[in-house]
Amino acid sequence: MSNSRRPPIKFSESKFDRTLSPPVYQTSTQQSRTTTPDQIKNVPSGSSATKSKCSVSRCIGLELLILLLLLVLAALIIPIVVIVLDTRSSCSTTYSQTFTGGATPTTQCTAWRVFTTGLTCSSYSLMHMYGSNDPVGITVDSSSVATALAYALRYNATFGISYNGVTWKIGSCSCCGSSGWEITATGSLCTSPTGYTMRPCYGSSCWGGIAGATCNAATQTMSLHFE
Repeated sequence: MSNSRRPPIKFSESKFDRTLSPPVYQTSTQQSRTTTPDQIKNVPSGSSATKSKCSVSRCIGLELLILLLLLVLAALIIPIVVIVLDTRSSCSTTYSQTFTGGATPTTQCTAWRVFTTGLTCSSYSLMHMYGSNDPVGITVDSSSVATALAYALRYNATFGISYNGVTWKIGSCSCCGSSGWEITATGSLCTSPTGYTMRPCYGSSCWGGIAGATCNAATQTMSLHFE
């Protein structure tokens, strides 16, 4: 029997490499652990969502409350403003007529009587006497004084008062066979030669004048305004 040696058996390393490496298995637990941080952030929290809903509800309720308060305030203010504006509008009245030098007033007197009887407001804030000779004129901006002057003109009452260095007088002027009610800023009735005087119902050419002669004055416009 021969003792010849058999050649050594050679194994392929690639075949053993494939079989020696243990298989890798992923369990459900491992899959859950691989969840990314971004995915976790995107999961809404029940408590935070509830809080945000509550805060939105509060904001809406607050806005509605503010709107309601503004509507109530407007409802209170608007009628008062309208009443004030209506009062000013109804109490604002002006007498303005052109007088002809050397002529006796006619239509000017009729307009004057309509004007004075129409001074029916309970109070006036100012009175303004002016004309073509002096558009600026004289203004009484005291409510009590302006109201007293308006009252005297309406009821043909004799009245006198000083305000801001000007002495106002209202009364009947009777001289030279004529008579008529007048308002003057000269401090005297019927006798003042110059100044600011209006006698629209005087029965002669001495119907007054603005910033000049009050008898036989040149043609001009005289105006008296209350508001």
